Amino acid sequence: MRFAVLFLAVLVCAGAAYLFVSEEPRTGASNAAVYPTAPITLAPADDGPPPIAQDEPEDALDPLTTTGTEDVSQAAAPELQDRIPAESFAGAKLVNFHGSVLLQPKDQRPYPATRGTVEFSMIHNGQTVVVEAEVNQGRFSVEVPERCRIHADGGRLEEQPVRILDADEPFSLDSSLNYTFVAEPVPILHLRVFEGTQRVPLAGITVRRATNGLTAIMGGVDPEGATPSKTIVVDGASPIELPYLPNKRPVWLHVSADGYATTAQLVKPQEPGEVDVVLWPSATLTMRVTGPARSRLKAITIHRHEPNTDGQPPSKRHFATFDINTPGITSDPDATIFSMENIPALPLTIEARGLDKRGRVRLIGTASVELGPDQNGRIELRLEDE
Repeated sequence: MRFAVLFLAVLVCAGAAYLFVSEEPRTGASNAAVYPTAPITLAPADDGPPPIAQDEPEDALDPLTTTGTEDVSQAAAPELQDRIPAESFAGAKLVNFHGSVLLQPKDQRPYPATRGTVEFSMIHNGQTVVVEAEVNQGRFSVEVPERCRIHADGGRLEEQPVRILDADEPFSLDSSLNYTFVAEPVPILHLRVFEGTQRVPLAGITVRRATNGLTAIMGGVDPEGATPSKTIVVDGASPIELPYLPNKRPVWLHVSADGYATTAQLVKPQEPGEVDVVLWPSATLTMRVTGPARSRLKAITIHRHEPNTDGQPPSKRHFATFDINTPGITSDPDATIFSMENIPALPLTIEARGLDKRGRVRLIGTASVELGPDQNGRIELRLEDE
């Protein structure tokens, strides 16, 4: 009898443990889905998240754990300059693209976003159209072409910018399905852009992601070469709230406005705050490098001298370095010619570096020039033998 009672007690304990474990809520980004789900009934935030589909492909990548300088989500998303107005849907058969949007603050369970917008890139007939969908009590619905592929770009929910989790690759639309997206808030980085001479905020600003900090144009050749322009802000006004940049490492931005030399700025996307950029009026400069030692020339470096508003001496800052193989450099029998555009209208110091007789790279010549706005400056740098 005692054995039977003991055995019954063990069974009861085991059953309770099974129920406790099986009802443990699933949380975290690993359960986030941007793939079709069955229609769901959204409950208030206090009741926990609605069910989320678990049919995520095995090779889906979480951009937060991706290493390297280029992030996966940016590689998949079409660039801004390739996008066209939504009127381009004219003539296409439209269907309803609908679903749910959940907001998942850090270390919290996802819940239906009460309000906001989410941007989707619709890839249709070889073109990309950006559509903004309104989110209301966790739901969105928007008309899109029947045959298209969709990329969830991000958005703004409950007054904060967000990114879509596990949304690396575009997917083919099936209008009969309900879609669920999980979004998380992202760091807010503001760019304050000032005019150099008066230190007033600027408007009409363009911001591009870039592969390096070189902004000067040599011989009409864009320093980015064949790399597509990655425009992230068009016609912005300072201060600018930058869109989310998911890189863990610092990112180069090229900041420009009409009449001003483009300035490169290195930012840390994961650190919220403000970054100040100063733009100076632009000029052009043609430099002829002559002299018996020009055959030893390997590179030139340009430093700009920016005036300070507090009475301190000008600040010497590196602007650009060009090696002798930079596209756009030309020559004639007497000179190596550097024809440069997008040069700041400031006092400049130019340093030439080349090989000495022992094959070591060192400074072999310097020159100075001061440029005014829109000036077409010319200078000769003569390199003498040792």
